[in-house]
Amino acid sequence: MIDKDKMFSLFEQPEGNSDGRDLVAMSELSLEDPFTKIGMFTKLIINHNIFHRKLERFLKMEKPDYDVEDTKRASEFTVFNRAWYYISSIDMENIYHLEAIMDFKYKPFMRSLNDALKYFQREDIEQYEKCAKLLKIKTFKRNVENPVPK
Repeated sequence: MIDKDKMFSLFEQPEGNSDGRDLVAMSELSLEDPFTKIGMFTKLIINHNIFHRKLERFLKMEKPDYDVEDTKRASEFTVFNRAWYYISSIDMENIYHLEAIMDFKYKPFMRSLNDALKYFQREDIEQYEKCAKLLKIKTFKRNVENPVPK
């Protein structure tokens, strides 16, 4: 049997907050900002990877009786499709959206784009329309950061 207290200890606890609702105080307007959407996309994927590393260590110690791979597939489906929800609304024709891509920190954003591309290209997933958009964003970001010398 999995000890729920040990499981939830994998998550950081906000200091002084007993209610998680206090942590999210964003207006609908800020959720429409392209920089925020890119941030949500990136943060979801990075946190997903960190959580799975911690979960793997935890499960090695606890040795629960359940299918680890099924759990991983389910969480990947949830995380990558939710991350897609945020990044899919980025308009590559909108100057504000392009500026948000240019302003976002290179390494975590590119790592998240690469992970999302890898996920949506998997043989059991094959969602190449999503890959096309992700690749377009990735190429733009890479070209902005590493322009071709003249």
